[in-house]
Amino acid sequence: MNFFTKQDMGGKLIVAGGLLAVLSLFMPWADLGFVSASGFQQDGYLFLLPLIYPFYKAVRFQAVNKIAGYVLTGLTLVAGIGFAMTKQVDMMGTAVNGAGSGLYLFIITAAVMLFGVFKYQPAISDDASA
Repeated sequence: MNFFTKQDMGGKLIVAGGLLAVLSLFMPWADLGFVSASGFQQDGYLFLLPLIYPFYKAVRFQAVNKIAGYVLTGLTLVAGIGFAMTKQVDMMGTAVNGAGSGLYLFIITAAVMLFGVFKYQPAISDDASA
């Protein structure tokens, strides 16, 4: 039996969201066409810190404190949206949002993880039943 067959839908969403959030750091978080910056260059790894708790608990098949999970993933979602709003620049008299695809992927994964925390029910792992 592999990892994903033991997980319920919430656990799968949390783990997949966490992995995609890390993947988003390698994509552009700021992109204006002629200039681009990845998530690492934009210090996006700091946004991953609150997501460690639900990800770790889901990987270990342990129960997630719902309030802490909601607060941490919700805070990350709001911070990601706020960070995208700070990428607004003025180019030749026109307001342009310079948020890149990696930042948008991160915001979506934070929302997916928030829903995953809502749906998560810990499964019993093989080592926990022994």
